[in-house]
Amino acid sequence: MRIWRSLDLIVTAAVALAVGVLGMLDLAGDEVVAGATLATLAVLAAGSLAARVQMRALVATNTELADLGRRLAEPPAADRLLTTSTAGVDVDLAGAIDIGIIGVTLNRTVRNHAARLRECVRRGGTVRVAVIDPDGAVIQEAARRSGMPGAVDIFAHRLQPTLDLLAGLAAAGGPGRVEVRLLDFVPAVGILAVDAGRAHGHLHVDIYSHSSGEREPVLTLHAARDQVWYQHFRDEFERIWASGRVLRREPA
Repeated sequence: MRIWRSLDLIVTAAVALAVGVLGMLDLAGDEVVAGATLATLAVLAAGSLAARVQMRALVATNTELADLGRRLAEPPAADRLLTTSTAGVDVDLAGAIDIGIIGVTLNRTVRNHAARLRECVRRGGTVRVAVIDPDGAVIQEAARRSGMPGAVDIFAHRLQPTLDLLAGLAAAGGPGRVEVRLLDFVPAVGILAVDAGRAHGHLHVDIYSHSSGEREPVLTLHAARDQVWYQHFRDEFERIWASGRVLRREPA
């Protein structure tokens, strides 16, 4: 490959040597020397043109690499980090043995994943869920923050199916366990943690909007990729969980 790149120089040297020898031996006339000279100049011109093309390609490549370096150095666009919340419907819980969910009412989230939660308990896993206390003052705060201060009954209506479904899940039995806690404050974020203590763990953090009905962004974090913020929100989950009141149901 390197020989081909230097072919113009090799040809030029060979022609010059041949013409020089022929001239010394008086075997080449002026026309031959002139023709050989023109041919040599043509080879040199072609080599120079090829070098210019290669130089332009090299400059273009360097420019692209510099642009790529600048883009990599800049923080990624928010649209690449945040997606629209789907109440966890697109989160894969298959095979999970440790599922934790924290939120306000979690009506849709728990309903969407009822089957997977049941499977987790049956294979000996742990399901932990924390929602706001339906009997506390926090439910009024949740309604106020949603922009509907008079909608306390709506939040209570959303909470009850969540608690009933979790109660049924716990009553179904299995080697695993279901734990439910009630919060006396409205959490700033919703967190869905899947096998959070394992290398393949992932967290899905819903950033709540002030008014109900607005689109809410969700941030997905992976244990192996996002170590700093993954650990931050994992710790946040545990802090919120620790502050909750254990829901104890009276035996039927």
